[in-house]
Amino acid sequence: MITEEKVWMKYYSEEARNAKLPQCKAYDFIVEQNKDRMNKPALHYYGADITFGELMKRVDACANAFAALGVKEGDIVSFLSASIPETIAAVYALNKIGAAANTVDPRLDVSSIKRMIQGSGSKILVILDIAFPKFLPSMKALKLDMVIVQSAAASLPAVKKLVKTVTTKNDIPYGETIIKWNDFIKRGKHTVAKEAPYVGDALVAITYTGGTTGHPKGVMLTNDSMNAVSQNFLHSALFWEDNDRFLGIIPIFAAYGMVCGVHMPLSLRLTLVPIPRFIPNEIGKLVKTFRPQHMISTPVFIELLIGSREVQNLDMSFLYTLASGGDSMNEGLERKLNKFRKKHNMKYPLSQGYGMSELSAAASFCANDVYKAGSVGIPSLNVTVGIFDPETGKELDYHQSGEICVTGPSMMKGYFNNPEETAYVMRKHDDGKVWIHSGDLGYMDEDGFLFVKGRIKRMITRFDGHKVFPINLESLIGDRANVRNCAVIGIKDAKHSQGQYPMALVELMPGVDADKECAEIFAFCEENVEERGKPVAVLAVEKLPLTGMGKIDYRTLEKQYAEYDYTVVSN
Repeated sequence: MITEEKVWMKYYSEEARNAKLPQCKAYDFIVEQNKDRMNKPALHYYGADITFGELMKRVDACANAFAALGVKEGDIVSFLSASIPETIAAVYALNKIGAAANTVDPRLDVSSIKRMIQGSGSKILVILDIAFPKFLPSMKALKLDMVIVQSAAASLPAVKKLVKTVTTKNDIPYGETIIKWNDFIKRGKHTVAKEAPYVGDALVAITYTGGTTGHPKGVMLTNDSMNAVSQNFLHSALFWEDNDRFLGIIPIFAAYGMVCGVHMPLSLRLTLVPIPRFIPNEIGKLVKTFRPQHMISTPVFIELLIGSREVQNLDMSFLYTLASGGDSMNEGLERKLNKFRKKHNMKYPLSQGYGMSELSAAASFCANDVYKAGSVGIPSLNVTVGIFDPETGKELDYHQSGEICVTGPSMMKGYFNNPEETAYVMRKHDDGKVWIHSGDLGYMDEDGFLFVKGRIKRMITRFDGHKVFPINLESLIGDRANVRNCAVIGIKDAKHSQGQYPMALVELMPGVDADKECAEIFAFCEENVEERGKPVAVLAVEKLPLTGMGKIDYRTLEKQYAEYDYTVVSN
């Protein structure tokens, strides 16, 4: 069987197969990995280099300041912040003393933010100045002991700092319990924090899932889970050199951003270029400005990069690794990207990967020439992937589709204060191991490459029981030159009491005649899609809605078109 044979291990060297998981805190791991490059840049922040030695001084000063406030091993500090140098230092500072960061997306509604902070038991909140006004009315209800206010401008070069400070003034009532970041750091001047011992499953950070069902859940990332992902990349076939630049556009309050966007590049001795406020339409400008050797993104952002005017005539041979994760990339978009890659002199194909927050972000990936079109790669070094029948729980064989399940040290500790949901996702199998049940459908081929067919819950079931996989239609439609992006959803069957039919929603290139293109797509599907999988309608939308992580927001689309009557509108 797949999980016994582990055919993917043939792609790893003997050294990699014998590598042992680091037995240290996340903080200790990046220190050990960078001990001989203290004078090299760890961060490049809008023109300002912060050496690794300077970053570690900031971590130490921050740890001392938290200790001076009484933060101790096992405590949780909440953050309404972004990927700025101060937050990166603070997360490692808390890990150094055995405390943890509860990272909350400041773009969320206030009620969700309150629930996440209260649920964590935090008494200290670190917040960006631009997020403060929105949250001020809720401060009293949270009964916080201290609110520490950061500025994204603090680490900018002098000229940029002046401009940013002038344009982002906020009326913040500073006092005994609301203080500036620099005043917080000064409080630790006469304190030396006690470093906590290593505990493998000790909490490093809580990040939150997208909340596609119910409230978002707090994913508990640990020393071992974060280090395991870094270890996987260290021993992969990815090409990198010390001090290569890594463009970090995924926010630190997401597991994908925390682990693959911060901890992994620092562990690989790269120079991280953190972008605290990523504007999707500026992705081409960022690539042209910073010329990174490596970056991770999502399919939607890669689509925007391909269409960006800033890179149309740019030689992009500097970009070794363009990785995609967080959502499935349809094969139509992948073909477009491969054409773009060749035209712009990018040496390596797309490094598409697969993972989820519950797996500390990454579980499989393509690396350089270890690649197959349409695949999300081979399982990571210390990860085991199995395909199981979602009804019987029986393990399936190669090329048989079922639920993707994963086990290994990169698994989360569980959902914070949510044992019921934890037990549903993390289940013990007959082999005695605990497996993460992804809710994704896929299969593995005989070479160990994993292919994802979509979410079980996104699978569209017709009145006659036939199942339609949206990703198949999305790949077909997404391959068209005039289509920028495509989403296929299930809509109510107007002729039967149960079941759904697929409908395609397309975001078109500028200047395209929407009615004409939709009619052509509909006709194309009529001719090229098997009878029971054809869409009943194709509609053009100005823009597909996105989640905060840059994924297509299918839930919003399903609500929006819940009562759509396809029998009234014909293509």
